[in-house]
Amino acid sequence: MNSIRRTNSDVSERMGPRSSLFRDAMRRLFRNKLAITGLVIMGTFLLTAIFAPLIAPYDPIKQELIMRRRPPSQEHALGRDDLGRDILSRIIFGARLSLQVGVVSVGFAIVIGAVIGALSGYAGGWVDNIVMRLMDIMLAFPALLLALAIVTILGPGLMNMLYAIGIVSIPAYARIVRASVLSVKEQDYILAARAIGAPPSRILFRNVFPNTLTPLIVQGTLGIGTAILDAAGLSFLGLGAQPPRPEWGAMLGQGRYAVFTAPHIVLFPGMAIMLTVLGFNLLGDGLRDSLDPKLRV
Repeated sequence: MNSIRRTNSDVSERMGPRSSLFRDAMRRLFRNKLAITGLVIMGTFLLTAIFAPLIAPYDPIKQELIMRRRPPSQEHALGRDDLGRDILSRIIFGARLSLQVGVVSVGFAIVIGAVIGALSGYAGGWVDNIVMRLMDIMLAFPALLLALAIVTILGPGLMNMLYAIGIVSIPAYARIVRASVLSVKEQDYILAARAIGAPPSRILFRNVFPNTLTPLIVQGTLGIGTAILDAAGLSFLGLGAQPPRPEWGAMLGQGRYAVFTAPHIVLFPGMAIMLTVLGFNLLGDGLRDSLDPKLRV
């Protein structure tokens, strides 16, 4: 008996600590160089947004018309905009607004879309048909045009822009959760829960819904980049954040008339948008690869 115990102990020591899905996923994520690059980019912008008052060298809304459109210099590393404001300071403070729009709108879409998709997939029948046809109608419209229509109805402003981007993103998350629920609800452990008399609400939210989190996390990370692009497009048209609040899309819209005479006014805000979206996309791709159960060893 003692020899069996010693054998089991030796085998456990050789195998090392017991692996887990989360630990394996994190190990694969940190081996992915592109995902780490995206994480670094995202973390840099996040820290910039948090400590913007400490990092920004100048007041982002202070105007000096006599210095308008000045190119980058030693005092103003990225130059000045159409109203003489420091572009670097405005980009730093604009990170707060752009990240806020991306995270809040996607969070809103995930919560509403997840509930709609879970209920639709689990209920099935005519409920599923009606809900999914409504989602199909929303998906038939280009997302930016639908958001533009919603903001036009609600009126320009930051909160209305958040609602618009969140609403147009709901169908994508609803369909993802519905597909996951349909593939899970016929599994043996779900049938066993029904057999012992577990209420449908408990089965849905305790047994079925947790299995939909992996695709939601991946799609949510990728969706933040898309939301930032949509917000920049709406602000470019003057329907998002209103002056003098610094927002990257609004900065592009305000400087578009000087694109040939002072290209730095639109170049640097455009690069900020590009890098932020690139960071979220790289991280999302890395999460998709690391959370794929087929890759687990």
